[in-house]
Amino acid sequence: MHMIDDLIEKLDIQDGDNLLDFGCGWGCVPNYILSKFPKVRFTGLNLSHEQCEYMRQKMQDPESYLSSGRFTLIEGDLNNAQFEEKFDKILSVGVFCHVGNLTNAFRKLASFLKPEGKFFLHIITVRTPNNISSVYTHKYIFPHGRYWSFDAVPSHNKDLKTIERWYLNGMNYSKTFATWLKNFDDSYSDVKELDYGIDPARFRRIWRFYLIWLASNFASCDGEINGNGQFLMVHAR
Repeated sequence: MHMIDDLIEKLDIQDGDNLLDFGCGWGCVPNYILSKFPKVRFTGLNLSHEQCEYMRQKMQDPESYLSSGRFTLIEGDLNNAQFEEKFDKILSVGVFCHVGNLTNAFRKLASFLKPEGKFFLHIITVRTPNNISSVYTHKYIFPHGRYWSFDAVPSHNKDLKTIERWYLNGMNYSKTFATWLKNFDDSYSDVKELDYGIDPARFRRIWRFYLIWLASNFASCDGEINGNGQFLMVHAR
């Protein structure tokens, strides 16, 4: 919640804004923001059918702010998305690690944004000259995922330009991965009964290695190389 409060401040969300969340996950960010602003309208754009099904259930749950009537869910690809009205603000948390072309994505998002609108981007990032990808995560975890260089986003300023950016030390994310690992191990008696289409023991090895590796990766060099990047962007012209 503290991270979302920080996002609200950096994006300068105001009550009454019409917001778009590109890659809205399980809906926790829209749900929290809707709880804070009674006049905000939110649209979530998500390619994951499973996550959309979860949010559709929440949209019927009176205890969830996704059921407020102020949340619209679009299941589909950014490349094919079209909206009748422009948005005051757009945000994207995490999904750009799965976006392969920054130029095309920024052009599309810019077309959804009002002339004075703002876009807030939060991603895993690396303080290296080049973008990084992993053969292991490509094969087993996130096909075609990547870790963009901290300088990659500001270098793509054709349709959207970066006006401010922040680096979040990787020690924070290392603690997150360590917590996920503990939760995974503590819940394994339940996890192993789920149908993932592969042998449960193999599934466990794959994901334990991933979580251990990333916890160590983000802690390396005292968190100053691998961390999270946040970027505030506006129309380039």
